[in-house]
Amino acid sequence: SYVTGSQVVGQGGWEEWGAGAGALVSDAQALSAPNSIDVLGATDLVHQYDGYTAGQWTYTAWCYVPDDFVGESYFILLNTYGVTNNWSVQVRLDSALGVVESEFETAQLPLVTGEWMELRAEIDLDLDIVDLYYGGALLSSKSWTEGVSGGGALNIAAVDLFANGATSVYYDNMSLVPEPASACLIALGALVMRRRR
Repeated sequence: SYVTGSQVVGQGGWEEWGAGAGALVSDAQALSAPNSIDVLGATDLVHQYDGYTAGQWTYTAWCYVPDDFVGESYFILLNTYGVTNNWSVQVRLDSALGVVESEFETAQLPLVTGEWMELRAEIDLDLDIVDLYYGGALLSSKSWTEGVSGGGALNIAAVDLFANGATSVYYDNMSLVPEPASACLIALGALVMRRRR
């Protein structure tokens, strides 16, 4: 829904980690026409979330890595973001090795180029587990709070799309949604609140 060629920072809750780290809306690739976010060069793009502290959640991001991709680009989920930061998920897209890696575990799958691939994190904050999938294949299963930094929080705080100086990787159709059981609990909680009023 963003205008082609516009800066995504300031739209839809997107912000930059630091000055000059934004990204442009691009029609070069799109899973849902006409646009996606072009993450390249200095891009370090962040979207924060609030109130995700219990239950089961699925974070989905579709990414397109061009055949001529060069560098190492990152998809990151944080459990704490702001004055202090704590990482739960850090996935590296590596052109030199031709792999997608869940870092600090050496869990790898082959990097697929030239087509849209799903990155999916199934997060269970009640059990402190995150299962990572790439293209439907399990990449990693680990503790959410101990995943990268260690000593983290049972909280979904932010996503970070970090280009790390690499060439373009495109992202589209990103979402954070509850699993059916959590959705039922959310709906029940809303119903109880309405009745109390």
